[in-house]
Formats: sequence, C-alpha cells, structure tokens
Amino acid sequence: MASPRVKWLGALMPGIFLIGYNIGTGSVTAMSKAGANYGMGMLWAVLISCLITWYLINFFSRFTMASGMTAMEAFRRHIHPVYAWALWAGLSAIILSALMGMLGLLVDVVAVSCREAWGWQINRQVAGVAVAALTLGLISFGNTKRFEAMLGVMVALMGLAFCFSAVRFFPGTDAVLRGFVPKLPSVAPDSDSGPYVILASMVGTTVSVFAFLIRSGQMKDHNWTMREWKAQRRDALTSATMMFVLSAAVLMTAAGTLHKQNMKMNNIAEVLPMLHPMFGGAALLLFTAGVLSAGMSSHMPNMMIIPWLTQDTLGKPRCTRTTRAAYALGLLTLVSVLGVILKAKPVFVMLLSQAGISVVMPMALLGLMWLSAKKSLVGEHRPRAVEWVLLAAIAAFQIFVSVLAVHGLIKDVRKLM
Repeated sequence: MASPRVKWLGALMPGIFLIGYNIGTGSVTAMSKAGANYGMGMLWAVLISCLITWYLINFFSRFTMASGMTAMEAFRRHIHPVYAWALWAGLSAIILSALMGMLGLLVDVVAVSCREAWGWQINRQVAGVAVAALTLGLISFGNTKRFEAMLGVMVALMGLAFCFSAVRFFPGTDAVLRGFVPKLPSVAPDSDSGPYVILASMVGTTVSVFAFLIRSGQMKDHNWTMREWKAQRRDALTSATMMFVLSAAVLMTAAGTLHKQNMKMNNIAEVLPMLHPMFGGAALLLFTAGVLSAGMSSHMPNMMIIPWLTQDTLGKPRCTRTTRAAYALGLLTLVSVLGVILKAKPVFVMLLSQAGISVVMPMALLGLMWLSAKKSLVGEHRPRAVEWVLLAAIAAFQIFVSVLAVHGLIKDVRKLM
C-alpha cells in the first residue's frame, strides 16, 4: 500500500502536468515580451488570467467527474458532431503553428547556448531534427504517469531558474503594485508584435483551452469521480497558484532587465541579457535550464494533443502506442521541423498561436456551459446561480480578448504582406 505522502504527491501530479504544459516556452515568450515592452504594466492580466484558470480547471474537472465524459466527447454526443469537429479543427491548426514556433525557439536556445559557452556555430536545421527526434523518442518511451513524472522534474528546474532570477531582478514594490491596475497596452516602438496580440497571447497561454481539455481527459484517465472532489480542488489551487508565481517571475525578470534596456524581445537570443548582468557566466546555465525545461514541458504534450483530442472526441481511451497515433506523431514531428527549415520567426509564430487560443476558447467554454446546465448529464452538480454569473463574466472577458486577438492578428499578418 502506498504511503500517505506518495498518495498526496500522486494527487498533485495532474496539476503539476498542467503547470508544465501551461508555463512553457510560449508562456515565457508572451510574459517576456510583455515585460520587455510594458514593464510590470501587464501584471493585472496575469492575475486575472490565473484566477480564471483556477475556476475553469474546477469547472471542466467537475463536468467530467460528474458525467464520466471528457468535454470533447460530450460536445460530439450531446451538442453535435459538427460542433466538436469544428472545435477540433481550430485547435489542431493552433497546435501545428505552435509546434513550429516551439521547436524554433528550442533550437534558438541551443544555438545561443553553444555560441556563448563554446563559440560553436551550429546548423539550425540539424539541431531542429535532433531536438524533434529526441522529443519523439521520449513520447514513444512514456505513458501518462511517466509524462507526469518527467514534467514534474522539468517544472522544478524551470521554477528554480525563473524564481531565482525574479528575486535578483525585482523591479520594485511600487512597480509591482502599479502593475495590478488594469489598463490596455499602447503600441510599443520597434516591437514586431502589436499590443493586442501580446495581451491576447498572455491570456491565451494562461487561460488555455488546451489545458482545460487536457484536464478533462486527465480526470477520466485517473478515474476521478466526485468522491475525489477535495483532492481535485487542492490540485487545481496548487496548479493555478504556481502558474501565477512562475508567470509573474518571468514578467518581473523581463521588466527588471529588458524593459530597462529598452529591448523588445523580438528574438529569443535577447532573453540572455535578462540574466547576464547579475549572474555573468551562470546566466547561461539558468537561461538554458529554465527555457529548455519550459519548452520541452510544453512541446511534448503539444505533440500528443491532436491524437489525444481525436481519441477524446471519439470517446476512446488515450493511447499514443497505436499505429494511427504513431503515424500522426511522425507527421507532427515533420511539421515541427518545417518551421526551422523555412526559417520562420519563432517568437512571432508563438505569439500568433497563443493569441489564436483566445479566439477558440469561447467556443469550448460556451459549449460546456450549455452541457453543465443539463441535469441528465451532471445530476446535482449543475452550477449554482452565483456560478452562472461568474461564468457569464468569464465568457464575456474571453470574447472581449478574442475580438482584440482577431484585430491584432489581422494587423500583424498584414505587416508580413
């Protein structure tokens, strides 16, 4: 029989998985970009996003724990197959761009580290193939529990790196307090991303529809029912709290370094000055460990999301060892390398994909709100009156951010034409 300590840690593993997925290179990119352009001025968006994330983790978890169905399966069976597959298509398109951007960022990190540490100039295409092959190998080796364990180690490394740097580069109490006052960002000169895309990417990478759908699947994978509700709430609170701490740490580090130097973080190589002034040579170690851990902790689940969502939608158990899943993972590996081959700008691509999450989030949220009102699905666990008010406010906020995201995406894409 497992000890109480082992059981307690096991109950937190789903939340650690979400931390590892949500606080990845995409989140580091979005928070660093916001900190570089606006200092601590966007801290309010981090706080609101993490509060919403905490509530929606509970909301999506409760539906699956009460109904026994994942959200995607319920969309197909109890709304309409077209609704479910349309959402699947939108999510898949975002994942494809995220895979290209994520691998490009990881390759840039490796290239910067090799150049700074040993003076090596590496071939980005070769490095991209190597990192993609490593990721595919780790996925082929693992199962759900192993993924959670690997991500737990990565989250620990990432947390130590970013929190330590935030303490050393703390921008000041006044700046932090002013950051909690909500205000829309203005255009930052010399930035290759517009203010609305940056805001939408910050919200999208934290209030991530992928995280909530993964969470729904986790509840089914772990066979959690309403008997485990207290453990689930504790796990959700741990997850959301750590998301805020780590996101704020990245924002503070960028505000205390890049913003003071008037650097806009258009390239991942510009993250190094965030750590170098205070740590010197140790900056490279922190930079590499933190960003690579963050990147791999998101890139691995991103590779599996399309197969997972497909299996969830069909109501089948999650498994990455089927022949179809193997073909899908091989194709996704090729897609991820494509961004490196085409020399796409990783930071720009990642911000676009993170902003895209904000566009599809209302569809998943409104669909689950509709299903959660059905007593035949969730029984006595329907939302109470005050919860409907909160859900309506969250939905309105998400729609507002979606409008900003679409407006910003159109403007930024036009710049490329």
